Amino acid sequence: MTTTWIVVANARVARVFAQNGPNKELELVSECAAEVMPASRPHGGRQPRRGEFPKNEAKGFAHKLAQDLYTGRSRGRYGRAILVAPPAFMGMLNAELDGPTAHMVSSRLDKDYTRSELRALSLKLKDCLRP
Repeated sequence: MTTTWIVVANARVARVFAQNGPNKELELVSECAAEVMPASRPHGGRQPRRGEFPKNEAKGFAHKLAQDLYTGRSRGRYGRAILVAPPAFMGMLNAELDGPTAHMVSSRLDKDYTRSELRALSLKLKDCLRP
């Protein structure tokens, strides 16, 4: 039985789920959020507007997620991975993955499902979750 990790992320938040076999429920492995450093805020420290996020923070967050995937792979915690992220962040995340970890990714969906409830997420990913 191969465990599949499903990374559902955007530039601000990420949730990692595991599926431990065909037709099994998704289980939450971890949740994390990007940190915005005050010095990186544009225009004298003002809060970013809705939808605006400093690119360097997004790249740093993609790097952190790639490191988490690397660690999980190297410890044998999953056998394949599915990445779900908006196109711009997906590009950043793909750029941060090392070769062996990138090889474990069986599907990539250019969507932002970070606000989806677990049951809805399972339905949206049903085609990707098939072995």
